[in-house]
Amino acid sequence: MEQVVLLIGAVLIASALCAEQQSNNVFGHCILPLGMEEGKIPDHAITASSSYEMKSVGPQNARIRQEKNGGAWCPKAQISSDIREYLEVDLTKDHLITWTETQGRFGNGEGQEYAEAFFLEYWRDLKWHPYKNLRGDRVLRGNSNTYLVERQKLELPFVASRVRFVPYSQHPRTVCMRVEIYGCAWEQRIASYTIPAGEIHGPNNSNLDDSSYDGSEVNGTLSNGLGQLTDNVLGDEQEFLSSSSGNNWVGWGNREIVELVFEFKEVREFDNCSIHVAHVPRREIEVFSLIQVWFSYDGKNYQTSTEKIDISNDFKPNAAVVEIPLQLKTGRFVKLEIKPRSKWLLISEVTFGSVPGLRNLTNDAMPEQSVVFERNETDVPEPTRPKSELNETVYEPNPNLTPDAFPIGNSQTYIGLVSGVLTVLALLLTCTVFLMKQRGRNKVALLQKHTALLCGPTAPGITINMKDIKLSTPIVVNGLSQSRLSIKSKGFASALAGNAAADDNMGTLRSSIRSDNGSEYEQCSAYERTYKLFSEENLAYEPAPTHKTERFSTCSGVTDFTSEHSYQEDKSSERIAPTAFPVKRHGHNNSKANHKVHEGYYAATDILTIKRREQQSSSSLFTPLQIQESVQLSNTSSIYNIQQISRHRLRILDKFGEGSFGLVYLCEAKGIQSPDIGTIRNRQIVIVRSLWRGVTDSLKKDFMKDMHLLAAIRDLNVARIIALVEEEPMGAVFEYGELGDLPTFMKSGSENGNDDLTMSYGCLLNFVTQIASGMKYLENLKIPHCDLAARNCFVNKNLIIKVSDHALYCGKYDHEYYVNGYYAKIPLRWMAWEAVLMGKCSSQSDVWSYAVTVWEIFSSCSELPYAELTSEQVLENCSRWYQSTPNNNQQQLPRVLPQPSLCPRELYHMMSKCWSRRAEDRPNFEEIYLFLKRLTFD
Repeated sequence: MEQVVLLIGAVLIASALCAEQQSNNVFGHCILPLGMEEGKIPDHAITASSSYEMKSVGPQNARIRQEKNGGAWCPKAQISSDIREYLEVDLTKDHLITWTETQGRFGNGEGQEYAEAFFLEYWRDLKWHPYKNLRGDRVLRGNSNTYLVERQKLELPFVASRVRFVPYSQHPRTVCMRVEIYGCAWEQRIASYTIPAGEIHGPNNSNLDDSSYDGSEVNGTLSNGLGQLTDNVLGDEQEFLSSSSGNNWVGWGNREIVELVFEFKEVREFDNCSIHVAHVPRREIEVFSLIQVWFSYDGKNYQTSTEKIDISNDFKPNAAVVEIPLQLKTGRFVKLEIKPRSKWLLISEVTFGSVPGLRNLTNDAMPEQSVVFERNETDVPEPTRPKSELNETVYEPNPNLTPDAFPIGNSQTYIGLVSGVLTVLALLLTCTVFLMKQRGRNKVALLQKHTALLCGPTAPGITINMKDIKLSTPIVVNGLSQSRLSIKSKGFASALAGNAAADDNMGTLRSSIRSDNGSEYEQCSAYERTYKLFSEENLAYEPAPTHKTERFSTCSGVTDFTSEHSYQEDKSSERIAPTAFPVKRHGHNNSKANHKVHEGYYAATDILTIKRREQQSSSSLFTPLQIQESVQLSNTSSIYNIQQISRHRLRILDKFGEGSFGLVYLCEAKGIQSPDIGTIRNRQIVIVRSLWRGVTDSLKKDFMKDMHLLAAIRDLNVARIIALVEEEPMGAVFEYGELGDLPTFMKSGSENGNDDLTMSYGCLLNFVTQIASGMKYLENLKIPHCDLAARNCFVNKNLIIKVSDHALYCGKYDHEYYVNGYYAKIPLRWMAWEAVLMGKCSSQSDVWSYAVTVWEIFSSCSELPYAELTSEQVLENCSRWYQSTPNNNQQQLPRVLPQPSLCPRELYHMMSKCWSRRAEDRPNFEEIYLFLKRLTFD
C-alpha cells in the first residue's frame, strides 16, 4: 500500500517539477535533492535537540521515503507553543536552498505521528537566521498524514550550510519527521552585500523592500547579510504591478545615486557582472543611465579610473539583463554606484562571473581598480533577451556536474579500491608505529643532552632535583633564533632587526630599570610600606640583595595619578621600548559571534551527546585549579549545598569547546539563584560543563567531589559554581559575565570608539586590582590557579571582574596554549620558569602569571606576551631564567616583557618584582593588593 502511495506522490512531484521548470528560473534548475533520501548526507551530519529513543527514532532515521528502524525522527518531548525541538542537517558548505519536503512516521503502518507545521532556520556567517516568506510568515505547512510527502516551495531561497526543521504546534502534540532538502551548491562566494533599504511604497503601492535580507538595518542601510539580490530568482513585471505585498524586486525612487557593495569570501578575479533590471517606461521605471564599479581588498580603500563605455538605451519593456564586462579586475569588495535614468530603479538579481584570485597581495602591493560604464542613445543597441530567456539564471547548474554535499560510492563497484586503501592504511600504520618508537629514542637522547646543559652553570641559591625536570621539548641555549612568525604592525615602524637587536634591547631594559630612582617613592606616605617590597635591589635579574637602597625625604618624583591622563606627560622618558613588533591576537575577531544568542534549548543530545574519552593525568580533570591540595577547602566544602536544576532550564547560546571530561557550553539559565545578589533571576548567562555520556561511576564521583570543593570558593572576584545538573549525564553550572571575557570586552570597546572606558588608566588599574583581590582569596586558601590570564577573567555589567578557569576549554583560545609532549595544553607564555621546567605550580608562580596578565591589560589585550618569539624560543627563554647569574653577559640574560605605553613606571616596577627568578623574592597577592589600593587612592 505504501509503495503505491509513494509512487503516486513521486508522479505528482515530477509533474510539479515540470510545471515549475516552465514557469520560473531558479526553481526549474536549482532543485537537486541534497542527499537525505539517497544517503549522500551521512548519519553523523544529521543531529537533533533530543530523541525519544536514539537507535529507533534518532535523527539518523529522518530520511524521507525511507523506513529505517522506527521510521523517522521523533523528539523526546511533545511539541507545543512552549516546547522547542529541532532536527538539524549539516551540508558542510554553502548551498542555495529552494525547496523542502516533509513526511510523517509511517512505521510499516504502525506510525501515527507527523508535524502539521514547522519553522525553518538556516546557518550562515556564524549565526542562525529564521526563514520567512514574502508575506513575512515563518510557519510552513507540514503534513496531514503519516505517508504522503508534502513539498514546500521556498518563495525566498536562502544560502546556508546547515538547516534546521523546527516542528510547531499550538497544542501539545507528539510529532515525528522525515525530511529532504532541495537546492544546489552556492558558487557565487558572496559573503554579504550592503545596500540602501528599498522603498516600502513603490509603483502601484508595491513593497520594494528586500524581503529576505537576513542582515541588519541601521539608519536606512542594510548590511552584513544576503537577500533577494543573490537568491537567483528573477522578478517579473506583473509582480510589482499587481501585488502590494512583497515581491522579487528591490527598488528605490527619486535617488541621485544607488550604491551597492558586495563582499566576497576571498579575493577573486572578476570577468563580468549581470544585473537584472526592470524596464517599464510608462511607469517611470527604466534601466539606469550610468554605472561605476570599484574594487577593493579591505572594503575601505577604493580607487577610481577614467575608463568609460557607451551603450544604447534601446530596451524592450518588461525587464532587461545588463551585462557589464569587468576586464579581469581583482578584489574582495565590489562597489557598484548606479545612477537611475528615471524616477524608479528596480533590480531583482545581481550575479558575478569570477574565479579565485591572488590571495597574497595587499593594498600596498596592488592598487584598487574601477570600471565606469555610461549609457546614451547614440551607439549600437544591445541585443535584448526574450522574456523566456530572462527568466533563467545567468549561471545554470548542471545536474550532472553539481557536486554532492557528501560524496558516496558504490561498495560493490569499488571493492578493489577499498582493498587497496586498506592496504595502504595498514602500511601507514606500520610506518607510524616505527617512527613513534624512533622519535621516543631521540627524545630520550635529547633530554639527556639538555640535562647536561642545565647542569652546567649552577645558579646560586637554587637546588634542582633532575628527576623533577619535566621538559618535553628540547631547548637550545646558544642564543635566541630569529622569529619565524609572519608579523604585521600598526603601532611600530621598524622591523625586527635580529638576535643582536633583541639582546641590545635586553641590555637597555636592564640598565633602564637599574637607573630608575625607584627608592625615592619609598618615603612617600602613600607608598611607605608597599614600595619597599618592590625596590630596585631585588629585581628579577639578581638572586639576592647586594647593596643598600638610598632613601629620599621628598615625594617630588611621584606622579599624580588621581587624573586618568596626568601620567602621560612624563611617561615617555621612563618607558622602555618594546623589543619587536606586536603580533595581534587572532582569537578575538569572532567575539561578536560568541555572544550571539543562537536558538537551541538544552536538551539531552545538545550538550550531553557524549561518548567516553580518555582521561588525562592531572590533579583534577575538571579544573586547572589545584583544589585537591587545599586543606581549608576540604574542611569547608561539606557545609555548602549546591542547588540542583533540570537541564531544560538551560538554553544554548554557543559552544565554547571541550575538555577531557566532556563539553563546555555558554548557556542562558532561567530561574536560577544568583550567587551575587542571593535572589532568583529570570535569566542569566552561565557556563555549563557536562560529562561525556557513559563515563564510569568513579569519574562521576570525582566530578561531584571536585564540584563541591569548588562550591566552597566564595569571593566576589572569583567565578563560582551556582548549580548542578544531576540528571544523566551530569553537569555543573558556573557564573559568567554579561559582557564576556576581558580581552573581548576591551576589544569591543575599542572597536566601538569607547576609548574612555577601555584605555583610561583608572579603569585599567581598577581591573588589575580586582584580579589581585580574587587571587589574594585563592592564595589564602592555598589554591594555585595555574592558568591566570586575561582570557580567564570576565566582566559583569557593573564592571566587576571575576577570575575564572574556563579558557582552557575554549576553542577560540587554543592558539594561546602550547601542547607539550604529554599532549596537554599549558599556558606557556604566562608561566613562571620553574613551572615550565619543573612543573612546580604554586601561588608564587601565579604571581608571575599575574604580572603577565597586568601587562596584557595595560596593552589593551591586543597582542600575546612574547609575540615576537615562537613557542620554542619561549622555552629557551625559560632555560635562561634558570641559568641567569649576576655574571651573565647581556646575550645570556633572559628576556622580559617591555613596559606597556599605558603602564606607569611604579606599576611596571612592581611587575618586574613579580618576575623575580627566585620565587621567594616575589611579593604575595596580599602585598600586591595593598600596593594597588594605595596606588588607586593616590
